[in-house]
Amino acid sequence: MRRLLLSWAFLGIAVSLGIWSTIALDYDQNKVVLYYLFPYFALATALQYLWPEQSNEFAPGEIWTDILNNIGLLMVTAFQGVVVHWMAEGGHGLLFQWGWVSMSFSAHNLPMWAQVLVAWLVFDFMFYVTHRIAHEVDFFWRFHSVHHSANRLSFLNASRVHPVDIIWRRLVPLFVAYQTGVSANAMIMANTIGAVLAVITHLNVDFRFGVLNYVFGSNEVHRWHHSNKIEEAKNFSVVMIWDHLFGTFVYKPQGQERPEKMGLFNELYYPQHNFWGQLLIPFAWKRWKARQAAAQQDAVATEPAFVDTLPAQRAQTDKGNQLAV
Repeated sequence: MRRLLLSWAFLGIAVSLGIWSTIALDYDQNKVVLYYLFPYFALATALQYLWPEQSNEFAPGEIWTDILNNIGLLMVTAFQGVVVHWMAEGGHGLLFQWGWVSMSFSAHNLPMWAQVLVAWLVFDFMFYVTHRIAHEVDFFWRFHSVHHSANRLSFLNASRVHPVDIIWRRLVPLFVAYQTGVSANAMIMANTIGAVLAVITHLNVDFRFGVLNYVFGSNEVHRWHHSNKIEEAKNFSVVMIWDHLFGTFVYKPQGQERPEKMGLFNELYYPQHNFWGQLLIPFAWKRWKARQAAAQQDAVATEPAFVDTLPAQRAQTDKGNQLAV
């Protein structure tokens, strides 16, 4: 019970401070990142060592792979900032600007809290769609597989992503959400809340959220998304409403806290802890799959032949029974 209350308190305080800091900093996204999110990231990292859910030991090459991925993500985020600025200035509500939809339907007419809610629901729905596509369409999985190459959840490997994967899976939901006509301030607030929740999703911290696991993708729920069993690797959204609606929610609170193994469905020859190899693997996908197939064929060829001795054993037994009679 104590762990549950502490987990809920952390979540509530983190989200509340995110909302307050966004308002106090006058919806300046750069200041929100610098003065709130960076300290929040530092606290999250410290919690992984103070209250770990799994061992924090790194495999050879793992830590440098994750550090380089974090640096790369900062560069990608800077690029995305330019695109998002364009969306905020002139690329939002295009259907209303072009006169295809009446302005009376624009979310811009709603109060701020309602705009944030609209922005979040639309963004998370599109995040669900793009995330599911990244898993179920082979071309997109080539890039998204990089994120699933880690064998455990950690704040550090939350940024283990291929640039192509993260760019399209971020920008498409943002672009669609902006088309509802929400203000830039509403989108910034939604982004802040999303960033806070996304950190918790990947933390290697022994949180217990209880019934809240059915509401948002906590680290307890997100572990199942990283299962190496395809039937368990679900939970595609941040708020679980879409997974419940489309039948992709997976959570096993009784008897099994995490999947038997997290990671790729087949790791053979994958550059699991090699940053440059991960950047190139989507473009060498067929070669990698061919190498896997060849290795598996060799393994089958070298296995000892199976001889079914059961019929002979049965015949010998029957003969013995006849002699006994």
